[in-house]
Amino acid sequence: MAGLTGTITLHSSLFTLLLLLSCSSPKPPAASRQPPSAPGLPACTLIVSGHAALVEVASDNPARVQGLMFRQGLAPDSGMLFVFEDEQPRSFWMHNTYIPLSIAFIDSGGIITDVLEMAPLDTTVRYPSSRPARYAIEMNSGWFAARGITAGDTVRGLPR
Repeated sequence: MAGLTGTITLHSSLFTLLLLLSCSSPKPPAASRQPPSAPGLPACTLIVSGHAALVEVASDNPARVQGLMFRQGLAPDSGMLFVFEDEQPRSFWMHNTYIPLSIAFIDSGGIITDVLEMAPLDTTVRYPSSRPARYAIEMNSGWFAARGITAGDTVRGLPR
């Protein structure tokens, strides 16, 4: 009987060990962990005053909150489109955002209301729209200015 009890205990211990190993996935060392970003967001091409911009679309609150935080860079002519359910005054900041960005606020009609330059990691400044906006586009710093895009210009291809 002692041999059978030892065998059952050994099998039970192995089963418990296997169960624990399969239910927990070890975290990689901190140095190799990638910072959170917004993988898997849908993308679309917008035409901003005649210029194409490939943007990731942040259309729900978790994606909008994450935004471009922790990213190390953006490809040329790429950015993020923030889509809101309604049109109201908007304000952005650069919490955990390492990339110098330009932001364009856009109303429901696709008209740019403001273009602002935003400094990386500066959490002391809020960047507000001057009028109600339903959308915002963040691009690499200077993207809008280099193309002569200003308030009053239009954006086509915005999701409704």
